[in-house]
Parts: sequence; structure tokens; C-alpha cells
Amino acid sequence: MSAPFASLSIRIASTAAEREAIYRFRYDIYVREMGKVRLEQADHGRGWLKDDADDQATLYGAYAEDGSVIGTLQVIGGETGIPDAFRQLPHFEQFLTLPPTALSFTGRLMVATGRRGGQAMTALVGRAYQDGLATGRHFNFCVCSPGLVDLYEHLGYRRFTGNLVDPVVGYQVPLVLAARDREHLSAIQSPLWRILRHLPGESGPNDDARRLLDWLHASVPVTSVVRDWIEQEDAFWVFLADKVRHAASETASILADLGEDEQKRLLKGGTLLDCARGDLIIKAGAVGTEVFVVLSGLVEVRLAGQATPLAVLDSGQVFGEIAFITDITRTADVVALTDARLLVVSQTALKRLMATAPALAAKLMFNLSRVLCERLISSNRRIAE
Repeated sequence: MSAPFASLSIRIASTAAEREAIYRFRYDIYVREMGKVRLEQADHGRGWLKDDADDQATLYGAYAEDGSVIGTLQVIGGETGIPDAFRQLPHFEQFLTLPPTALSFTGRLMVATGRRGGQAMTALVGRAYQDGLATGRHFNFCVCSPGLVDLYEHLGYRRFTGNLVDPVVGYQVPLVLAARDREHLSAIQSPLWRILRHLPGESGPNDDARRLLDWLHASVPVTSVVRDWIEQEDAFWVFLADKVRHAASETASILADLGEDEQKRLLKGGTLLDCARGDLIIKAGAVGTEVFVVLSGLVEVRLAGQATPLAVLDSGQVFGEIAFITDITRTADVVALTDARLLVVSQTALKRLMATAPALAAKLMFNLSRVLCERLISSNRRIAE
């Protein structure tokens, strides 16, 4: 069955040739575009990326009019499809009271350059979601980079546990989607709600799934971390801007010379991320394009194999700016010395600003350049000493 979306179609890759085309597409994205040459599953001879889970997974493909792959998504059903690292996370064991058929895990979501931000991703997720409902799925799990948390939360996923570190990809945020949570999906106006509410005969969660929904609602508010402040939104963003600006008063700040409305717009375009003490937020050599602002707590920047840290950063200070600007792999490890709250700004958010608020985007890039220059001067001083 193929689901059409204007100039693209979505279908399950069922033949060997179709699945191999998905593997080659992944290789193009992960290895050739993102430079992840050390992926164990990458077959450089064949030019494809196939992992152990693919043999039991449903692979969705988004296809252009000429039949070329422009996007893909992997869905693994059942408890055994949940990665081991994910299964060890706090609170996950609560979901094991459900039959394995009620659970699934989504991974390998990617879209071709030039198609990102368009229909392909929404179409892939929507088709997999609808199929999951039809086969009795109640909860779908995934992980994403910090810069994509707001996108997944907009779909209806929620953070419910601690974060984890992938040896290649780096810091990852685990998320869960309660597929039949009408209250949550309608409250946030998720694109998935438009699918759920129009499905005939959709009976909703069973008793066991309802119990887990009640637990989720009690533990994880229907609104996201940022939206918890919705009744005092203006006061929250003023507080946050003041916190960053004053804390960084002795150093270069990303908020320098921004008006109040500009500060609010920049901060609202980011994602709040809570990290536990000891979390490896950035791993040297990993791929990532987010920049992080410390809102509370302390983080340490250090080079692999060196006992002396390069820097200890506190509220208002920035890290991850080099990869954010240049697209190179991460140059140092960053570890949370204490529990910390961070603001994450993705390249996608910056590109939105470049299109909708170019003057603000220019100021942001100038401020990040000042941060880089300040750190280069400090580095030169340490070398000279």
C-alpha cells in the first residue's frame, strides 16, 4: 500500500532491492553527508548502512516521483525491538506490564538534503503512526538529539526518564509517544491528532494502557517544560534573559545588544534540557550542530585523555559553538559537574531566524563570533604561559 503526498509517496520497503536502496540512502546521509565513518554497521565496500535490527524491522521509504529514496524510517515492534541501553533506563520497566505487541521503537528517521522541513518527514511519521494504531501499538519509543526535542514534543512525544550517550551520535534524549492519548495530542494540536480523531472505530487505550497514561499524566505534564510557564510566559522569558545576560556580564554573551523582544524570540526558539550530574553532554568526535547555553549548574569542558579541564562554565556561558557554526565534529568532551539546565539552540532554529528575522540572526552570529574570539584569546594566553 502506498500513501501519496503530492510529489512524494510513502510505502513499506518489502523487496530486497527496496530495502537495499534504503541502506544506501542511509549511508549517503550518515557517512557521506554527516561524516560518521566510524559507524560499526557501515559497509563501506557496498556503500550501505544496515544494522542488526533491520531484519525484524518495518522500513518505510519516502519516494520522489522518479522513484528515488528521499526519506526513511525504521520501526521495530515488540519488547525485543527496544535497544538494550533504552531498556535499562529508569521507568521503562513500567511499560513491560503490557504485552510486547503494544510497544514499538522508532529509529533511523532521516530525510534528504533539500527536503528537510517539507512533507517527507511528516508523511513518514504519519504513515508509521497510523499503521501502529492498526496493529495495536499503544506506546512508541525513540531517541533524538537535544536540538530535535521540540520537534518530537510537537508531535506528541514526551520526556519520561534520564538521557543517555550513544558512542557515535553522542547525547540522546529518550522519548515516548502514547499513541492513543487523545487528551495530550489534542491539547498540543499534534499533527498526529488529525489522524487519530478521524479514524473510524478507534476505541482508545485498554485498561493497562490507561493505567500507564494516568502515570504519564501524573509524572510528565501534558504541556512541555517550556509550556508549563504558559500562564506567566512573559515573566518567564524576562527572567530567563536576565539570568543569561547578568550571569555572563563578564564574558561574551549570545544576548549582547539584543532588545527584549529579540531576546525572547531567540530563547523561545530553543529547547530546555535538564541534565544529571556526570552526564556526558558532548563527546569529542561526535556529530552535532546545536549550541548550548548554561542556565543553571556547572559543566566542564575537557580534551580526551587530559586531566586538566579546558574550562568550567556556569550560568550564561555557551558551549558547542564551533560545531554549530562550522559543521565539524565536536572538538572536546563536555560533562555536567552538577545537575544542570541548558538551553539548546539548533541550526534549524537559526535558519528559521535567518528567513524570518535576518537582523536578529546576524546579531546572534556576531555574538557567537565574539565568544569564539574570547576563547581563542584565552587559549593563546594559556599556551604563552
